[in-house]
Amino acid sequence: MKRNILMNLILATDAYKLTHHLQYPQNINKLYSYGEARVGGKYPTVSWFGMSMILHDYFQTKITTEMIDEAEKVSEETFGTKEYFNRSVWEKVRDLGYFPVKVKALPEGLEVPTGTALFTIESTEEWFATSLNALEVMLMHVWYPTTIATNSLYIKKRLLPLVEKTGTVEMLPLMVNDFGLRGATSLESGERGGAAHLLHFRGSDNLAASNYFAKVYGKEGRALSIWATEHSVATSYGSGQGEFDYLNAQLDRTPDDAPLSIVIDSYDTFNFVRHVVGSEQMVERIKNREGRVVLRPDSGDPITMDLAVLDILAEIFGTDVNDKGYKVLKHNVGLIQGDGMKANTIIKLYEALIERGWSTDNLVVGSGGGLLQEGFTRDTERFAIKAAYAHTIEGEDLDIKKQPKTDPTKASKAGLLKVIVDSSGQLQTVPQHKEGKDLLQTVYENGVITPVSADDILKRAAEPLKEKNSLGRENG
Repeated sequence: MKRNILMNLILATDAYKLTHHLQYPQNINKLYSYGEARVGGKYPTVSWFGMSMILHDYFQTKITTEMIDEAEKVSEETFGTKEYFNRSVWEKVRDLGYFPVKVKALPEGLEVPTGTALFTIESTEEWFATSLNALEVMLMHVWYPTTIATNSLYIKKRLLPLVEKTGTVEMLPLMVNDFGLRGATSLESGERGGAAHLLHFRGSDNLAASNYFAKVYGKEGRALSIWATEHSVATSYGSGQGEFDYLNAQLDRTPDDAPLSIVIDSYDTFNFVRHVVGSEQMVERIKNREGRVVLRPDSGDPITMDLAVLDILAEIFGTDVNDKGYKVLKHNVGLIQGDGMKANTIIKLYEALIERGWSTDNLVVGSGGGLLQEGFTRDTERFAIKAAYAHTIEGEDLDIKKQPKTDPTKASKAGLLKVIVDSSGQLQTVPQHKEGKDLLQTVYENGVITPVSADDILKRAAEPLKEKNSLGRENG
């Protein structure tokens, strides 16, 4: 199913790329490029995810005469001439009904060391060779879901030992929830970033991402959420007696086995916890529920507020000590922290709780801009697409390589490539003639998209890198 949007894919590129067909050696009849997250980014590995999104959203669209006319007009307006626009090539693409290219990619869900080829793209028609990299911008947008998936993976990696030490590992998939849709730069980025978070966690209020995950990967119901209030609900009842009415209404209108999230800072957080939640009537109602009740402080310093609220709730409901020696609130009561949460603050908050003797089981978090938006760019993991090989009409093979003396980290790879598992169990990018099974798999060729399995992707995402590489070696 294609997106219900009108996009001219000829113009979904940088203007200067429309001039490159005139700049290459004119005897080139095949071009081949690859994409990678270069060494030196924020993390040493990336959680590879999102190629299916790019293919789903863009590579099913057919080029039309209207697109060609529009692109020619825009090109003339941009450059002051029609001469740079390669109308004849795009008319051939229109007549074919697909992009004459082959895309190979690593299986999505893999954790991949930076500096490894993630995908390749090559022309399949001689006449398209010098226009191949006009598609680079569309492909480059895979940087975003991969970067978001990587951020969520590393949050999970850092949380895991804290949970293993103090809490219940089975709770981990719901401990970090996506609150980021409203703060994303667009619905499209909210969908892609939210779907990327769902690779490693299941908690999410991002319905657009959940729906998108189902459309692209065929996996329904990946995101999970609960009945949760916001300030418009809380304040519509007013303060004072209204705060009792507000809480009673939520308890009245949900099944006893349903979890609830209650925002508590509309007026006075501590008063609400001590005198509303802590009133005799409410305590008994909450104790008699099977479903969990989590309270959401939404202002103030997260560590200070959450520790203080936990202490008050301990006075009201009491605590148990789990088999790991850490305190857990009784009667299925807990907290959700939804303000100020991003990778480092999430970990610091859990560490602060643990230092005070609390189990991680007492808290879940929601993250908005810090999960999908704040600080993430193409340079976070240094994504790049570079040409590596060309073939000429005379039959000559040309290895292409960038090697700037001023920045060796930007050196690119040359020749036809494949990715193998080496003898030490690590992923390595090597020339195609080297021995070893190529993990790069064809995902698109001349209009045909290769189906993927969401279950396989999720399984790869959940496995340690060593196990995945061992599997690759055994199968190879």
